[in-house]
Amino acid sequence: MKKILAVLFGAIAIAACSSSDDNSSSVDPIFSQPYTELANLDELVSGKWAYVGNKIGDRKVGLVEETNECKKKDYLVVHRTGTSMAIDSLSYNNYGMRVNNNERVCTSVFEFPRISRNLKLTSSGNLYALITDDVMEPVLVPDGDKVDKDGKPIMKPIFVRKRKSPAHHDGNLEIGFQAGYLRVEDYLSDYSRLKNEKVYLYFKKM
Repeated sequence: MKKILAVLFGAIAIAACSSSDDNSSSVDPIFSQPYTELANLDELVSGKWAYVGNKIGDRKVGLVEETNECKKKDYLVVHRTGTSMAIDSLSYNNYGMRVNNNERVCTSVFEFPRISRNLKLTSSGNLYALITDDVMEPVLVPDGDKVDKDGKPIMKPIFVRKRKSPAHHDGNLEIGFQAGYLRVEDYLSDYSRLKNEKVYLYFKKM
């Protein structure tokens, strides 16, 4: 009888521990930390910020694994200009695996880094940004002094950098600090969010 009771008590103890572990594992160690809204653009230190992970919807914050060498290349740059070092723009360098000649290679997702311009805080923790993509597009220009049989200039194509229209995002995004990281609402990456889905990117200063 004592042996049976011991087994029962042992089973109850294991169940209790498992339940406790489940409860503790349900807590997001990063997203559960206090969040501080960005109150002044001066709080954004200029230079590179390394991407460390993201939070998608109700999922926990997923940090970049040490083995994911490709995603570890992502970074955000805070650009400041002039003697006043006023904030000018943000640029996001987004990398991903792509198939090239039947081989998976790590490459930039965009032709150029995605740019956030016209930055201003509309309220604490809400940053207005015009977020755009630049691409190389062909345009026709005169090929020197060459003309055709009718005397019209002969044209040749060249590629120039142009801003795509419409903008990727024209509006506010949430921004602040959490668990020692910069947290930015994701309008920067190539992730296609679901309707009403909140997505955040996390960065740390390099």
